[in-house]
Amino acid sequence: MELEFGTRAIIGLAWARRFGLADSALQPLDTGICSERMLLPEEEADTVRFLRLMGHCVLAGPQWFLDAAAGYGDAALSEEQALLRVARDSGRAPGARGMGEATLYYLDEPMDIVGSDSVVVSHDAQHAAELEQLCPRDDVAEVGLTGFDHHFTLLSTEDRTPLAGSGYVVGEGILADVGTLTQPGLRRHGLGSFVTAVAIDDALTQGLIPQWCAPVEHRAAHMTARTLGFVSAGSLTAMSLGS
Repeated sequence: MELEFGTRAIIGLAWARRFGLADSALQPLDTGICSERMLLPEEEADTVRFLRLMGHCVLAGPQWFLDAAAGYGDAALSEEQALLRVARDSGRAPGARGMGEATLYYLDEPMDIVGSDSVVVSHDAQHAAELEQLCPRDDVAEVGLTGFDHHFTLLSTEDRTPLAGSGYVVGEGILADVGTLTQPGLRRHGLGSFVTAVAIDDALTQGLIPQWCAPVEHRAAHMTARTLGFVSAGSLTAMSLGS
């Protein structure tokens, strides 16, 4: 399965705007390797970001970091440990810490959703908050469910207990950044995929392109992406330079 060219063009537009680049800077290239790396000096930035997207590579951060990273290849810089090594070896950021590596997935086709008599979908943010109370703090912080613009929480029809939730926040008026949270004891039963499909369907109906950012080490997130038909189009690696 491949994304339509128009979809890829819109994704490129959205990320160009996120990085403050010209609208045409990240339009898709039909190549398997990155074009010449784009360097984006951000002198006041306290983070470094490395984006690989549809044939483009962008490194954004202070000029000293861009200079220090010149000897590293694109494949290396897509790894969090390489960014940390550059920062620490420079002596300029001994307190640098990783902010994660994520694969960027997208979807541009709606899917069939089969309803269930055992669950109901709530759009009430309060139910999303109740679900967060039933999940580990690290998972809650990673997903940020209650911070989304749109919420979809699966409730048991028996006692209205929150089982799993998904939602999205709109970025650049184009992308729907989707995230999902499921009660630990109820994972691997398809609840997360089901409620994510509901959120995706809503986003597509609104004319948005769903974006799913899966941390590289999060097997369940990648499995959800594959189950729902998402297509990988790039990656984002980020690091905090510390104080």
